[in-house]
Amino acid sequence: MPGALSQARPWVALLRFHEYGPLFLLCGVAGALYAGVSSPSGLAALLCFIALFSSSAFVLNDVADSEEDSVAGTSRNPIANGEIGRAAGVAAFALLAAGSLAALYFVSPPALYAAPLVYGLYWGYSWGPAFKARPGVDVAVHGAVPALFVFMGYALYARPSAGAALLSGAVFCAAAMSGVLQEVRDLGKDAPHRRTTALALGEARSVDLSVALLGAGVALYAAAVATGTLPLAMAALVPGTGLLFAPLLRLRSGAGGAGGTIRALRLRGAALALAALVIYVLSARPA
Repeated sequence: MPGALSQARPWVALLRFHEYGPLFLLCGVAGALYAGVSSPSGLAALLCFIALFSSSAFVLNDVADSEEDSVAGTSRNPIANGEIGRAAGVAAFALLAAGSLAALYFVSPPALYAAPLVYGLYWGYSWGPAFKARPGVDVAVHGAVPALFVFMGYALYARPSAGAALLSGAVFCAAAMSGVLQEVRDLGKDAPHRRTTALALGEARSVDLSVALLGAGVALYAAAVATGTLPLAMAALVPGTGLLFAPLLRLRSGAGGAGGTIRALRLRGAALALAALVIYVLSARPA
């Protein structure tokens, strides 16, 4: 058993689904719940697409970065560490990509129409146009893909609306903030190879940008509650966003590191997202 776990660990690290996959799935679920789920099978197909596609993007990123990560000695890339062969990584990407395309067969329009943009942005982040080497664009892509997952969930059951735009905007800000923090964490590794938003702004201003993005996301969420897009009961979570600001402010004061801040935000963000879904379901159900 320990041997099997040690063999599985590099693949878990390569897929990285445990880090961001649950949050991506919650984006699709949130959009669908807001629109009103009428066909669970359609949502199931979308969630399969999100899971397989997001994992394929993580694998592609590690394949594309394997050489530079090997030079940098990073422990996060199992291909760079030699734990997984590059050919095996490419094969895993191909299988995941094929699976995501198969899942799309069961996703109905207009949600389906957003898929080419999702593929182009997230695969293009690491390969081809390499958006991750374009300051400003890199952060925008980080925010856009999860926001599109919200849109796709909503578009399964309803036409796009102002309320859906507010929800997607809040997700965009939160995901863009995460992208900036990842670049702050990787400043030393990225500097010899590419110019990112964090390198262009510097660490201090990048952290300030992260705080501003989180503030904008919270403001959009509050606006969704104030305009009736979300049930009034969900206003109870607005004070809880202080749990997200706390690690950012510690990082800003120099009391924490970017890696620990990302882990804290990931866990707290997932907890708040789950709480939001529970409150929404309970408050939106028929009396």
